Amino acid sequence: MAERCIAFDKVDSEVFPYILFLPTDKEKLVSLLNGVFGSEKKITILQQIPACGDTKIYQKDLIETLPYSNKTVIKNLKELCDLNILHEDMEKGEGGAWVKYYLVEEKMTWLVLLFKEPSELDNIQQIILQLASLYYYSIVDMAKRYDLTENDVRAQMGL
Repeated sequence: MAERCIAFDKVDSEVFPYILFLPTDKEKLVSLLNGVFGSEKKITILQQIPACGDTKIYQKDLIETLPYSNKTVIKNLKELCDLNILHEDMEKGEGGAWVKYYLVEEKMTWLVLLFKEPSELDNIQQIILQLASLYYYSIVDMAKRYDLTENDVRAQMGL
């Protein structure tokens, strides 16, 4: 078996295994990290988002819930969309009025999870399977770019 770089058996048992999908372009990486972690307002918005990728987050609900002005909430939601963390869409609501909602981009689910306590997650099994799948296929894709096969990855994982 190949030598391991990280001794997982020595990691604190209270550590939650976050999986991070980050842009490979350094400029986009810096922009993403600075854009999110450099803004308390964006973090507050992300804390309001359920930890499930297919849950709609309605703009109106965020505006009513958050302690910021409408303009500030909308500006920060737009910036989260520009960072490809959220994407916006619209649907007809009650009475036929159009309402704006946001969904978390699948590979950005990890970012929402950074702001959740594991005990808050009632869909942890779904999250684990979704992130494991995303992570596995991302690793396989990256491995292929470096002349490794999926079987090489599976062998390293003991599968």
